Amino acid sequence: MRKTLAALIGAAATVTMITGAGVAAASPVYPASTSHPASAHQAVTGVENFQIVSASISGKRSPVVIYGAFNDRVVFVTATATTERFRFPGGSFRVTHKNTSSHQHFNTTTCAGTVRQSGTYKLSNGRGKYAGISGHGHFALRGLIVNRHTAHGCSRSPIAVQVIIQAQGPVTLP
Repeated sequence: MRKTLAALIGAAATVTMITGAGVAAASPVYPASTSHPASAHQAVTGVENFQIVSASISGKRSPVVIYGAFNDRVVFVTATATTERFRFPGGSFRVTHKNTSSHQHFNTTTCAGTVRQSGTYKLSNGRGKYAGISGHGHFALRGLIVNRHTAHGCSRSPIAVQVIIQAQGPVTLP
């Protein structure tokens, strides 16, 4: 039971490194002279949303959709337990996150567990067209892990994981 719960927490923590994903209905705020968000020469300020949906057990590389002040798709690459690098065509930036709340539950009858986490994130260390990026916000993670039924209860290794992360916050791209 403890090893299964540890696997659940580990899987969620791995995917949490993404920091967040947003399904927020916030409108971006563009300066009057800006015709194209995320332009190399014009500032963009607004609300950015992130959404990550992963079914990967390893969680080391997951697709991310971002929209709001600028729109793109990205692959995040796990760096440490609290940082990731979002890699785009033409640039990248670092996402640092901190969990502020976490709840896990594993049901030994169904051999399935859930995890919920929330926290804050910060954007920094932009490269390429994202040089100088800054921003912060909140994220929420919901995860499901499923293990096999065995003659002795539940297997120790997950056979399926699904994680959804949503995040939103202000961003400035000079």
